[in-house]
Amino acid sequence: MHISLRQTVDRINSQRADQLLDEEIDLELNRAMQRFINQRYGKNNVYQEGFEESQKRIDELRTLLVEYEAGVTFKEELSPGKIFVDQFQLPKDYMYLVNQRSKIFTENCQPLVSTYEPADDIHYFTFNFLQLMVNGNEFVDSIRIQNTEFGTNPTTFPTVWQASSQLVSFGYVPQAYPSWYEHVVVDMLTNPQPGFEIYAESYGPLNFPGQFIVVVDVDGPGEFFNWDGSGGFDPTPLVSVDSSNNQLAFVPPHFHDQSGILTRVPNSNTVTEDTVLNKFSQQDDIYRLLDDPFNSTTHTSPLTTIRGNFIDIYTNAIFITSSAKITYLRKPQPISLSLGYNCELPDHTHEEVIAMAASSILEESSDPRYKTQLGEAMNRE
Repeated sequence: MHISLRQTVDRINSQRADQLLDEEIDLELNRAMQRFINQRYGKNNVYQEGFEESQKRIDELRTLLVEYEAGVTFKEELSPGKIFVDQFQLPKDYMYLVNQRSKIFTENCQPLVSTYEPADDIHYFTFNFLQLMVNGNEFVDSIRIQNTEFGTNPTTFPTVWQASSQLVSFGYVPQAYPSWYEHVVVDMLTNPQPGFEIYAESYGPLNFPGQFIVVVDVDGPGEFFNWDGSGGFDPTPLVSVDSSNNQLAFVPPHFHDQSGILTRVPNSNTVTEDTVLNKFSQQDDIYRLLDDPFNSTTHTSPLTTIRGNFIDIYTNAIFITSSAKITYLRKPQPISLSLGYNCELPDHTHEEVIAMAASSILEESSDPRYKTQLGEAMNRE
C-alpha cells in the first residue's frame, strides 16, 4: 500500500512522494481507512446505501464484523419490584453496533422471585505474543498451567491451548512464523481447551492493551488454580512449552474481585431460558416508553439504551436478563509499516483506500490533479 500510494501521488520522475515520511503515509492511510468504513456503514455515499444493503457493502466490511457475548450486571431499580436496569459492557474494540440480543429467564409469564448475588470473581492470566515464541522465530508447541498435582513433566500439565487439528490440517507447523501469525491468533481465541477462555486485550472489566487474557473456570477443570499462594501452595503459573517439553515463560496468575458487583438471578428451578432481540430506545424516550403499557419493555423485546461503554437493558418483574450478545463492527488495527500491521479490510478494498488517501494528499498539497484523482475515486465507488 505504501508503494502504491507513492506511485499514485508522484508525478513521473518528480520524486515528490519521496518527501513523505513513512509515518505520514501511515497517518493518511489510516484516515482514509476510517473514512472508507464510515461511508460504507452509513449512507454518506453516491449510492445512498448503508451497511448490508448490497453485496458490495457486505464484502467490504465483513472482516471487521464480529460477535461478542458476556454477562450483565445489576445497575439499579427504577420502580421497586417493577422496572430493573442491567448493564452490559461493550468490548474495547467496539465501533458500530449491528444488532443486539439478550438471554433471558422467564417462568410462564408469571412474576419471578429474584435474589441479588455477587458477580463471579475472575481468575485469569495475561501474556503477550512474544511469550509464544521460541528463540524469537518459532511458535511454541502449547500453552499450559503448571501444577504439581500433575507431576513435573510439562506434558502432564493441563493444556490451555494447542494448535487445533483444523489448523494443522491447513499446513501449520511451529516453524511457520511469521506467516501464520494471524492464523495462530484466531485459532488460540476460538479453540482453547475446555475450562479456559482466551480473549484479546479486554474481557468484561479487564483491559490489557497488547495482551491476551486467559480466563480460568475454577469451578471446573481449573479448580486447582491458586492465585495468591494461600493454603501452603505456590501460585499457579501459566507456562509456554516447546516441542522438547521445555518451559519457556512463566506468567503469574491474577484475581479480579467483583464482590461489589451484583447480578440478579431467579430464585426458582423451573425457569425457561430464551434468546430475544432487544429494542433500542433513545435516551429522551425511554422513561415515557417504560410508563406506556403498550410500549414498555417486555420479555419478547427488552428495551435498551446506550451510554458510555455500556448498553442498559430494562427488565420488569416477568423476566431477568442473564447475558447479552451483540454483533458489531470492531475498530481495525491501525496500519503501520514499521510494526508490520497491514490493512485489515479485504484485499479488494485496498486500492479504494489508497485512492482516498492519495486524494487527501493531493488536496493538502494544492495539486491540480486533486480533482482528477477525486473523480477516479468516485468511479471506484
